[in-house]
Amino acid sequence: MIRNADLYLDYYSLDRHPFRITPDPALFYNGGENGRGVILEALLYAVQSGEGILKVVGEVGSGKTMLCRMLEERLPASVTVVYLANPKLTPHEILYAVAFELNLPVTQETPRLVLMQKLQEYLLEQHGANRTVLVIIEEAQSMPLETLEEIRLFSNLETHQHKLMQIILFGQPELDKNLQNKNIRQLRERITHSFYLDPLKPDEVSEYIKHRLQAAGCPVPQVFSKKAEKLIARASGGLTRRINILADKSMLAAYGDSATTNRPRSLRNQLQTAVKVSHVKAAIKDSDYRESAPRRFWRTALVTAVIALSVVASWQAYLLYEMQQAAEVTAVSEPVAATVAEPSVDLALVTAATAAEPQAAVQSEAVADIEPLAQSEAVAELEAPSEAVTALAATASDETTSLPEPDPWPAIVAERREAFIDWFYGEDRGSFALQILSVGEHETDYLSDALRTMQRAGLIDLTFTCLVPGAGGPMWRVIYGSFDTVDAARSNISTLPSAFTVNVPFVQNVNRLECL
Repeated sequence: MIRNADLYLDYYSLDRHPFRITPDPALFYNGGENGRGVILEALLYAVQSGEGILKVVGEVGSGKTMLCRMLEERLPASVTVVYLANPKLTPHEILYAVAFELNLPVTQETPRLVLMQKLQEYLLEQHGANRTVLVIIEEAQSMPLETLEEIRLFSNLETHQHKLMQIILFGQPELDKNLQNKNIRQLRERITHSFYLDPLKPDEVSEYIKHRLQAAGCPVPQVFSKKAEKLIARASGGLTRRINILADKSMLAAYGDSATTNRPRSLRNQLQTAVKVSHVKAAIKDSDYRESAPRRFWRTALVTAVIALSVVASWQAYLLYEMQQAAEVTAVSEPVAATVAEPSVDLALVTAATAAEPQAAVQSEAVADIEPLAQSEAVAELEAPSEAVTALAATASDETTSLPEPDPWPAIVAERREAFIDWFYGEDRGSFALQILSVGEHETDYLSDALRTMQRAGLIDLTFTCLVPGAGGPMWRVIYGSFDTVDAARSNISTLPSAFTVNVPFVQNVNRLECL
């Protein structure tokens, strides 16, 4: 039984509760240099460089709201933030919601045309004062498609060189599915950058727990035993909200079991770990997190796949048996005369028998008497692939080919793509690079010009290209450099030609690149 909240904090030497699910920017975990800190830096760059529409996708409880709070806290004072927590707005309502958040002199009775005019005037005024307006939409996966289309119209508010309004969509994976709807493909094409919050890995879960404890004031963050941390990682599936819930309940259980008001110490007067596996198991039982969602999904998928394969195998065995029976009956009931001037071969029958058992096909005496010339013609006709087989092979080839043939690529593009492969799989590459350009798959002439610019600047050796999947099809991405830290990458932005610094390059985690 918990005796007192203050005593609980004293027991663990804490200044605040480390695992409450309410987002607390003071406890933000950046995941080292490979996690949420990199995404936060990229968002900050994108917003300040006027990238238009951005998207952040993550599972329920993956830390989207915390990232959103950190973004608001880190943005400069020149950025006015409009935060929309309720996504279930009609196209008419979202326009008024933005206007009200900006304190524009409008009412519900203001005509839409007048409201749009006032909004544009306000945005132009802010732009003239070197200020930016950012609209953040949470739970965007629940937003009606018509309202998402209205957001695209917001992005039309621009000058000749700059977007007047920046937009970030935060949502669950269902948001990506909604954006595939052909009715809002124009919005999908205007999303310049997409970021994904992956669940934490087991070692990252351990780091996350220690970081939160230390940020909350705990002088010895090893409160959990190693086995307890591993159990939390497995039960939570790496989702930060679940980690917080399980860690908090485990600490409460350990405190409740304690017979003293102070953490036990070893013979050397060192604080001992307080939370054991038994406390985590009690927390899991209380939270009903016996198995993480990802594990349940893959287990279900595996069972479904096994059942499907069993059904297919049974059906193929049945068809094989039927073909063998048909071959035997036909061979016996329809003997071919010993002397045939122009023999004909039942290709369907031979094909069935050959497919069923090529090395042990049924040979009737009549077939053996067919003239050699007729046999060779039949065999030649049999060996030639049927139209169905040819079509099937072509389809399979199309499905497995995700890249165009490299012939149309200019030489410098193909060369830097090959250089990327050698560099990416090399032993000495860093974990970070600068993304300096992103263009469509067929804009290779523009891409070539950009690469020649880097070549003239003497930077081509560390300039690479790769094709990455995009919402509207493959995109060419150009990255520069090979850096071990985010700071090292950022410090090299000033060394780039001015043609690239105008777009404000940002740090890219190379380990997360998904090149085709």
